[in-house]
Amino acid sequence: MRAIACLMLMGLLTAQDLPIGRSQLPQPKIPFELTYFDIRSKIHSKVLEGKITVDFFINEYGDVENPIIKDTFNIELNEVVLDKVRQTKYKPALQNGKPVKVKYTLPIVFK
Repeated sequence: MRAIACLMLMGLLTAQDLPIGRSQLPQPKIPFELTYFDIRSKIHSKVLEGKITVDFFINEYGDVENPIIKDTFNIELNEVVLDKVRQTKYKPALQNGKPVKVKYTLPIVFK
């Protein structure tokens, strides 16, 4: 079986309302991490290549809210990915120096 490398691409942050001045994008405190051991029971084929896209909100406290799978290549991996996304923690985005809720898109690539 081929080794699996999960690459976390930088999420696409859809926070158009954040002005450049005193704004800050969310910063991971507990980053997304998915390993072979997390998904080994869900793998039934030798080829595991594709992408899963997850949309969620990062609230004013840095917690993940409402993660949903927007696109997937293997539905058997969806629950594992959602559980791992829920375990992430962020420093919240700032707008005018105050924490704000933002939408985040996380593409996860399997190679």
